[in-house]
Parts: sequence; structure tokens; C-alpha cells
Amino acid sequence: MEEPFPWRDWQKIAFGGLGWTPGIFWASSLTEFTLAVKGKAEANGAKKSVAPPSDEEMDELIKKYGG
Repeated sequence: MEEPFPWRDWQKIAFGGLGWTPGIFWASSLTEFTLAVKGKAEANGAKKSVAPPSDEEMDELIKKYGG
């Protein structure tokens, strides 16, 4: 059985880490969310260590979870 999408974890990041409102969170795409998290981390001194999802990976996420 597949695990459900971790909405609560993503909301914690969006609301607490990024300072987004629920409206911004729900209106954003997976790509926008991923880039915002990456940008925030880099702005706070994090080193680039993980490549962003490829187009194929994003397509699979969208197929799996909607988007």
C-alpha cells in the first residue's frame, strides 16, 4: 500500500519556514513549492546537495498525487 502524500509536512515547511498563507500554499504548483524551499535554504547558507526533480519525476508526482 502506498503512503499518502505528506501534506502536513509540506504545510509545516510552507507556513513555518516560508511564511506562506494557506492560500499561497494551495495555489502553488509542486515546482513553485520546491523552488521556494530550495531558494530559502540557499538564502540561509545551505549548500546545493540535491538536484531538483527532473521533468519526468515531476510528471510522475503529478500523476500520483495530482497537480
